[in-house]
Amino acid sequence: MKKRTIAVVGGGAASTAFLAAYARRLSGDVAGAAADVIVFEPGKSFGPGIAYAEDVETALLNRPYSSMSVDYGDPGQFRRWLYRQASARERGNPGAQHTNPEARHTPRSHFVSRSLFGQYLESVFLQSREDLRLLGAQVTLVPSAVVDLTVEAGATGESDSHILTTDDGERFVADQVILAIGTIAPSDVFGLTGAAGFVAQPYPLVSSLSQVDPGAEVLVLGAGLTAIDVAVVLADAGHERRITLASRSGRIPDVRTDLGTGELPELLDGARRLLAHGRVSLHSVLELVDTTLRSRGTGIREALRPYTDSWSAPELLRHRLENPLPGGLAQRCVAALSPFYSELWRSLPDASRRLFLRDHYRTYNCLRSPMPVTNANRLLGLHDAGRLGFARGITHVTAAAGGGFTATFAEGRTEHYDAIVNAVGRTNNTAAASASSLTSRLLRNGTFVSHPLGGIRVDPETNRVRGSAGAVSPHLYVIGDLASGEHFHTSSMELVARQAARVAEELVPASDRLLVGAVA
Repeated sequence: MKKRTIAVVGGGAASTAFLAAYARRLSGDVAGAAADVIVFEPGKSFGPGIAYAEDVETALLNRPYSSMSVDYGDPGQFRRWLYRQASARERGNPGAQHTNPEARHTPRSHFVSRSLFGQYLESVFLQSREDLRLLGAQVTLVPSAVVDLTVEAGATGESDSHILTTDDGERFVADQVILAIGTIAPSDVFGLTGAAGFVAQPYPLVSSLSQVDPGAEVLVLGAGLTAIDVAVVLADAGHERRITLASRSGRIPDVRTDLGTGELPELLDGARRLLAHGRVSLHSVLELVDTTLRSRGTGIREALRPYTDSWSAPELLRHRLENPLPGGLAQRCVAALSPFYSELWRSLPDASRRLFLRDHYRTYNCLRSPMPVTNANRLLGLHDAGRLGFARGITHVTAAAGGGFTATFAEGRTEHYDAIVNAVGRTNNTAAASASSLTSRLLRNGTFVSHPLGGIRVDPETNRVRGSAGAVSPHLYVIGDLASGEHFHTSSMELVARQAARVAEELVPASDRLLVGAVA
C-alpha cells in the first residue's frame, strides 16, 4: 500500500500543536500507520510563527506561563520547559548562587516574553519531528510559502491528490492537507500602505518599530494587546514624544488580576444543562455567569461596569489595579467556558450571534484576552507622566501633503501625527485577505466558502473544509482563525491546541487494540 503524505501549510503555533498531537496519537496506535509529513513555512524558523517570533523581551504573553502549552492534556508543559532551561544554565554555571525557584523562573512575575514561548514552540516542533521519525514518519521542512492548492482526481479506487505549489514554483503532492496559516494580516483600514511613516505590520516589534523616529509624534491605530505592546516597546526604547492609542470604541483590554485556575464546577454544570435542554440564549449564558459571580461576592453588572459605562482607559486601569475582584472573577468565568464555546455558539439563534458580534464582542474580548498587570502599571505610569494618551472615536486618517498624517475624530477635531503604527489586531473577515494570498485564491476557486460570521465554512466536528457545493472535503482541514465563524473563538493557544488534537484524531483513527500475547 502506498504510504500517505500529509501536507501542513504553515509552520507556526498551530502547526506545532498538530505535530505534537499527531505524534501523541501515533505513539498509541498499534497499527503503526504513520504518514509522512511536509511542513511549509516561509519564516525564519519552524515553530514560533509570526506571533511568537524572536522579539523584544518587553512584548509579554497575556497569560501566565503556567497556563500555556501546546497540549492541554498537559497544561504545565511550558512551565517545565522554562524550569529545564534555567536548570541547564545553572549546571553550566556551578558557582551561581541558589535562588528561590519562583523568582528564578519568572523574570516578569507570572508573565514571560512572547519570544520565550516561541523558543518553547521551536523546541516542541523539533522534538515532535524526531518523535515522528522514530514512529516511522518522515517530516520534510519546506522554507517556502504555498501560493496555490489544487485537487487532481485519482484513478479508479484511488483517492484524489492535492497539488501544492510554492512561491518558487515547486510542486508537492499530498493525500491530506492541513491549513494552519494563522490569522489574516492586520487590515489597512485607512489605505495608508506605502505612505512614509506608516508601519503596516507591527510584529516582530524589534524590527518594525526601529523604523519609527524617536522624535516622532506617534499614533497607534488600535487599543488592544498589540497596541499595548507597541506603546510599551516604544517607551522602553526611549521614545521622546507622546504616543497615542486610538480606536473607534476607546476600549482597552481588562487587567489580568486573578490568576486562579479553578474550574468553577457550578458554571460548567450549568453550561452542560443549557446545552442538554436546548435552552441556549444570550440571556441564559449571561445569567449563568452572573449567578457564578454572585456566589463569589460580585456580579456581572459590577464586572462589566468599566465597559458598559464607557470609562476612560486610565479610569479602568486604576480601578482594576485597586479593586481586582470583579474583573478577575469575570475573566475566570470567560476562560472556564472555553471548552464549551463552539457548542454554545452553534446553539445560539443566528440573530443572537450577529447581535453579540455587533454589540458585545469587544467587551467579551477585553475579558478573554486581558493584559498582564505589569503592562497595566506601565501604561498608567506613562499616562500619568504625559507620555501616553488614549483617544476614542477615530473616523479617518489621511497622509498629509507636507508629510505625516492627519487624523479625524468623531467630534470633528483633527490632529497631526508624524508616524502611524497599524495595531488593529486580528481579523477573521476573509474579504480583508490580500488578493494574492492563498486564502483569497481558494475563495475564488470555490475550495473555500466564506462563513457569514467570519472565516470559512468547516464541519464543526472534524474541522474539514466545506466547499462551494456545501460538501465536506474529505482530506482538507483547517486549524486556527479560519474556523472562527463555526467555533466562535479560535485564536488562543488553548483552542488552537484543541483543534489540532481533533484533527490529529481524525488522521489517526482509533483502532482495535490487541493485548500483546493474547493472540498466538
